[in-house]
Amino acid sequence: MSIPNSGILEALLYTAGDEGLDTKQLCDILEIDEQTLLQLVEDYSREGLLIQRYGSKLVLTTCEAAKPYIEKLIERSSKMKLSQAAMETLSIIAYNQPVTRSDIEMIRGTNSDGAAKTLIAKGLIEAKSEEQSRSQQLYTTDLFLNVFGIEHIDELPTTDEDEEEIESFFNNLVNQKGEHNE
Repeated sequence: MSIPNSGILEALLYTAGDEGLDTKQLCDILEIDEQTLLQLVEDYSREGLLIQRYGSKLVLTTCEAAKPYIEKLIERSSKMKLSQAAMETLSIIAYNQPVTRSDIEMIRGTNSDGAAKTLIAKGLIEAKSEEQSRSQQLYTTDLFLNVFGIEHIDELPTTDEDEEEIESFFNNLVNQKGEHNE
């Protein structure tokens, strides 16, 4: 099989949607090595679109020039934003993962089951069962990384940075993404 062109990669990533595809999975499908895949990504050029890497995932996304227009579209079509409770819960999970729902309840001082369910439904967090714990552990997802435009969780603002910057970072989700539809 010959080396596929970037249009094939684009078609696969388009089909995968917001969740993107893992680089290993793409290499298997395209029957190429990771270096060849990364070269395809580097060579990819399409007006209005680009391929972004978030963790081990590649996602077809829009270019920076389209951002203000997409924001208008999302602003007009968004019916539901994240509540303050959901934002607080998301930030607790992001900075302390893995955490249990009871961990979040201890930190927030109130039940956060509803907020956690909302975040799971939006695809921003996931619950995983682990052998060493009787409770499910909550983690942020690759979509969370995508929404915030970061490749790794360690790129989150730290407590050493201005508190206002951290708040602005999390409000970015509400202001730019609105509702995430599956």
